[in-house]
Amino acid sequence: MERSKQIVIFRIGEDYISCPISQVREIIQLEEVTPVPSTPEEIRGIINRRGEIITIIDLPKVLGIDVELKETEAQLIILYQEDENIGVMTSEVTEIPTINEEDVEEPSEALESPVNKKYLKGIVKHEGNLVLLTDLLGILENISQEGVKEIEEVSKASLD
Repeated sequence: MERSKQIVIFRIGEDYISCPISQVREIIQLEEVTPVPSTPEEIRGIINRRGEIITIIDLPKVLGIDVELKETEAQLIILYQEDENIGVMTSEVTEIPTINEEDVEEPSEALESPVNKKYLKGIVKHEGNLVLLTDLLGILENISQEGVKEIEEVSKASLD
């Protein structure tokens, strides 16, 4: 019996990347981001979404992709995270297909850097494109937790 799962496919520049839909809470058009001083460069800033402060991560910087995303054109994937509200910037979310698990191939050993080995879960062949299947939550754990905590403290203080 074929096992299937839904993924969210998004684009950063010309690169197609995906993550399991179970990691995604919502997808929105990015609005104006408020910068927060003294945070890692991967953290673009914060937004207020329905009274929730969401930390915005510049995903191209995290992944080392040479693409500068404009806030007015980017889409935001807000992730399910237990104790933090985190959104990642993408060029666009292209689709949310259901794929068969046999369509996911193991990454080649040539792609196995320490980062890829931990976060790259496979390569999906989808409609003529090769799409990297990643663990977005795992990638974001790599970012300084202190930086995210600092932002939350600053933003809570500014709301009081």
